[in-house]
Amino acid sequence: MKSIFLPRTNDDNPYQKELINHLNKLDIQADFPHPSSSTTFFLPALLFPQKADIVHLHWLHPFFAGSNVLEKILKLSFFILELIILKLLRIKIIWTVHNLKNHENQNLLLDNLCSYLVAKFADAIIAHCESAKEEVIKSLSLKDNQAKVFVVPHGNYINCYDNNIEKTLARKSLNLDDSALVFLFLGMIRPYKGVLELIDTFKQLHNDASQLVIAGKVYQNSPEMTDMLLQKIDDDPKIKFIPGFIPSEKLQIYLNACDVVVFPYRDILTSGAVMLAMSFGRACIAPRKGCIAEVLDNSGAFLYDIDDEYGLIQAMQLALEKQNKLSNMGQYNRKIAEKYDWLNIAKITGNVYQSCL
Repeated sequence: MKSIFLPRTNDDNPYQKELINHLNKLDIQADFPHPSSSTTFFLPALLFPQKADIVHLHWLHPFFAGSNVLEKILKLSFFILELIILKLLRIKIIWTVHNLKNHENQNLLLDNLCSYLVAKFADAIIAHCESAKEEVIKSLSLKDNQAKVFVVPHGNYINCYDNNIEKTLARKSLNLDDSALVFLFLGMIRPYKGVLELIDTFKQLHNDASQLVIAGKVYQNSPEMTDMLLQKIDDDPKIKFIPGFIPSEKLQIYLNACDVVVFPYRDILTSGAVMLAMSFGRACIAPRKGCIAEVLDNSGAFLYDIDDEYGLIQAMQLALEKQNKLSNMGQYNRKIAEKYDWLNIAKITGNVYQSCL
């Protein structure tokens, strides 16, 4: 059985590589197309040198990305044409739904059209949890075809990154106080992730024994977003903003330096970042929504209602009150994360493949 993953991402997220490597261990020939292959014209990569049995789609936005509306429409039209040809060639189409729309809510008409058509063409659709499955069925009008929607959990990141730096050394490298309770926001800074609201909320705590670290690249290097962040921070000595892409080998510094990782998301379906924090044995603060509520519980996290305007500050205050329990909460999360090993994830994925052939 041969499966080609599309599109090939350029970031350091090991999700696709881990799944491919473990599918290969099960004698499923999974791989990316050749690096020289075009995202727009991918059919040759599925036919040569050996015809693929399955094309496994992940994020769809590269298939209709462009510099203007006409280019986006043409790319989407070509993508749909290629899917039709795949159906004629009896190559099975699998789609893992990581998100139902792009996070910036741009070109939603094209985005929704693309998702709707891929859902119709797909032989199987994968969601990362039961609540995501229900949302996929509802949003993509799949009530009459819900049997083709499967749940395959998101794998952990336990063996994906170095994790050997001690907390004291990690804090020293970031110039953080040893005795402070350190909140961390880590990753790409995008509007939907609520970083500006996190800064406001942290300031409302009025707690001199806590610090907030915001580390990550501002999406598309937006100077407007960067300026807003700096204005919100306003040189507060308790807030450390470390802009820029974080190399994978340095992730352990931030995750081991903090006590709790905060996910102040405004909207979310599934989150690999939560699994990353759990893999590093960290307590979490997150909205009780989507897959987050299925992998985290009150033993390892401070969960809040995403629509509650006081939810985030109450969760952060609770973390301050239970500071002596945060380490145990993190270890609890680590044990939960261990259950999501990639070999098991690959086996479940392989079963989805088999159901289509």
